Amino acid sequence: MKLFSKGVTVVKNLIAGLSWEVGVDLGSNKTLIYLKERGVVLDEATSLARIKKKSWRGLSAPKVKVLGPVAFGLKAKEMKNREPKQIEVVEPIKNGIVSDLEAAEKLVTHYMKLIYEIPSSYPKLFKPKVIVGVPSFVTEVQKRAVRQIFLGAGAREVFLVEQCVLGALALGLNLDKSSGVLMVDIGGGKTEVMVVSSGGVVVGRGIKTAGNDFDEAIINYIKLKYGLMIGQASAEKAKIEVGNMDTEADRKRQIVIRGRDMATSLPKSVKITESEIREAVSMEVSKIVKLVAEVLDETPPEMMEEILNKGIVMVGGGSKLRGIEKLIEQRVRINVEVADEAEMVVIRGLGMLVEDENKTKLLKSLGGVS
Repeated sequence: MKLFSKGVTVVKNLIAGLSWEVGVDLGSNKTLIYLKERGVVLDEATSLARIKKKSWRGLSAPKVKVLGPVAFGLKAKEMKNREPKQIEVVEPIKNGIVSDLEAAEKLVTHYMKLIYEIPSSYPKLFKPKVIVGVPSFVTEVQKRAVRQIFLGAGAREVFLVEQCVLGALALGLNLDKSSGVLMVDIGGGKTEVMVVSSGGVVVGRGIKTAGNDFDEAIINYIKLKYGLMIGQASAEKAKIEVGNMDTEADRKRQIVIRGRDMATSLPKSVKITESEIREAVSMEVSKIVKLVAEVLDETPPEMMEEILNKGIVMVGGGSKLRGIEKLIEQRVRINVEVADEAEMVVIRGLGMLVEDENKTKLLKSLGGVS
């Protein structure tokens, strides 16, 4: 029996040496891929540009050759709102879940092909093993969709791990101990507030309010106040450059935004101040602050001391909105910090699992891998 176990281990090691081991953070806005012993090898937008499908169907419809996508990633994202009428830009992941299965399959297949082309010292004869980060609130049907996408892209095995667990792992959570951490993960399409302990979620909630909703709030605010139509790229730029939720740190910064005047349909420019951006996104931010308070209300009393000592940690690209941690701090009276390189925390956790097989096995034994 021991000899058989050794033989199985040797075969597994051989397969591992002749195949890639990959970690994928498939987000609403960005896709990050971690390759074993190489680090993060891909950081691209989760966007795809394709020829629009003909609406004319049936027996009388003409036969049209099916054309593939015309652009992927950042190139496709830059085409948004600038594309010709026969092309559409698709974002297949919305609010953390797959919204367009066909587009997601083509996008992931394209990115995985790029990974297969990376040169290595040993030929990669076997299909790769893939670990994917998924939101905590996804259903089993949505998990099967994600798994099928990667199997269709050529993966040998697909393991799913909750993103909050990956983030906690990257922040130093010890899987062997029952210590806990409260994380606020604000992405592009969803926000999760989770208390994580022993490789799993103790209590947590998620809402479909995040960075993209901040952009939409800015667009609507400028439309109502100035009668100016602007795009998401302009709103995102304003949010990044002058967005600040901390009223005490108001430096009265301004940014010039250009768009189309709704009254005359002519180009128009307006100056937007820091306080206006704060007013525009305040309602969306208040939903996140309220969510943190609700999760704390449900947290077991035994874990409150640890949370008070460690504080609340914010991760995800949306948490980089300046001053948002101050608002949460004022509401819950607990120290709040934004993690270094907040948008890279989940992919760092994936990298730890990809590089250390023992951590993956331990997480599997705790039920954190599906």
